[in-house]
Amino acid sequence: MNHFPTTDRTWLMTQIDKGIDAESAGDSTSHKAAIRAIGGRVMESYRAPLIAFVQRSRWRTLGDAADLVATFFSRRLESLEYLKRWRSESVPLRKWLMNGMILELRLIARDARRQSARDSGSSSFKGGASESNESADKSAERAFDRVWARGLIQIAAQRASEELSAEGKEKSWQLFERHILDGVEYAKVAAELCVPLADARAMSRMAAYRLNRALRALLAQEGTPEAELDRAVEDVNDAAQGD
Repeated sequence: MNHFPTTDRTWLMTQIDKGIDAESAGDSTSHKAAIRAIGGRVMESYRAPLIAFVQRSRWRTLGDAADLVATFFSRRLESLEYLKRWRSESVPLRKWLMNGMILELRLIARDARRQSARDSGSSSFKGGASESNESADKSAERAFDRVWARGLIQIAAQRASEELSAEGKEKSWQLFERHILDGVEYAKVAAELCVPLADARAMSRMAAYRLNRALRALLAQEGTPEAELDRAVEDVNDAAQGD
């Protein structure tokens, strides 16, 4: 199953510290290795959500979304400075990156307007973006959250499925997946899997619990406080179901 990897806050903090220590010690090889490791993980986790954000944003006419995101990553992740600033803030990485992408797009739009003005002697730039478009902003943020949330749920589902299979309870996940995700009636799924109908609901509930637990663990890894996990799980599920 293809899915987005998580960006574990603890792992990321450790890698940043390793890179800083290596730089202080004059170990350029280890310093560059830390930057590559961090950059690879961040790009793999957030490239798709950021592309979705750009495609729905007021700045979508500035260029190809994938190219704009690639440019943003190349500028921000070529050193540790950008993520060192994030480390000192109590902001989820996804929000930090989305805000950084917004700043990047604003700068590109500003430069395009200036170039257009120089070329035409006018301050207008038809290919640019309005500096005030609340509906586009909200649509873009929902697109980002939707892609990110679906990726996170996909990882949680994979982990829950693997966990149950390792315990010899793979039918519990199959019941849950076929009934909850595919909408097939319990009686039909139970018959297909040769499971007593009386046990099917309990087995499906077990799988749902494991999925929820896996999702909570992923959110905790990303830095969500324990007291906010229940709400965060609800927010992820809501975002994943968006249009």
